[in-house]
Amino acid sequence: MEISCIKNKKILVTGATSGIGRILTLKLLKIGASVAFCGRKETKMKKLIDEISVSEQNYFFECFDVTDENKIIHFVNNATEKIGEIDVLVNCAGANTAKDSVKDIQLNDLEYMLKLNTIAPFIFIRELYGAMSNKKSGQIINVLSTVCNFSNEGTGAYTASKASLDALMKVFRKESRADNIKVSSIYPGGVDSDFRETLRPEYLKPEQVADSIISMMNFNDVTSIDELVIRPLIEKNYA
Repeated sequence: MEISCIKNKKILVTGATSGIGRILTLKLLKIGASVAFCGRKETKMKKLIDEISVSEQNYFFECFDVTDENKIIHFVNNATEKIGEIDVLVNCAGANTAKDSVKDIQLNDLEYMLKLNTIAPFIFIRELYGAMSNKKSGQIINVLSTVCNFSNEGTGAYTASKASLDALMKVFRKESRADNIKVSSIYPGGVDSDFRETLRPEYLKPEQVADSIISMMNFNDVTSIDELVIRPLIEKNYA
């Protein structure tokens, strides 16, 4: 893959200690980008740091829960100070923590997933957008899900939280054009990662999704991939 457009970029990745975010962070550092990344669990973060080559020192990281607005603001400020103004934000952090039918969803479970999957990405965008708009350049990539495009039983709270961010980004994409900022969404189908409780080798690999995200970054200033759906061939959850 040609990576000339990415090598010197400053990129912020959320949810970097597992799944797609972890693989993406390692790939971006290997390419030569400067990367600020965050995750929730310190044990997972230590394992990630141990995998980074000693020659790849162009990074900054913090561990915190992204449902805490003040900690997001603190991290964004520190990241900008350490690696410079962010060129690309990738919102990877997310979870499906309540797999109930809609009638059985607990309010606290729905509220938590809305905070994690909708509000937290919004706060990262809000905190970074000012600098991007000032320089009339930047890209925001949100890792969504094919649940935004196809309804599946038992995923009501997760679907609501991802679809609400999707709807917000569809409006924001039009608004941000005036500032020459790209707003991109990727919709992966099933991914065989630690996001799942059981192994699914027939599903997408995190590496495949990470490569797709990198390809979305790798365009000139007059081209944008606004939306990209990627599914394993086993899935038929589309119209």
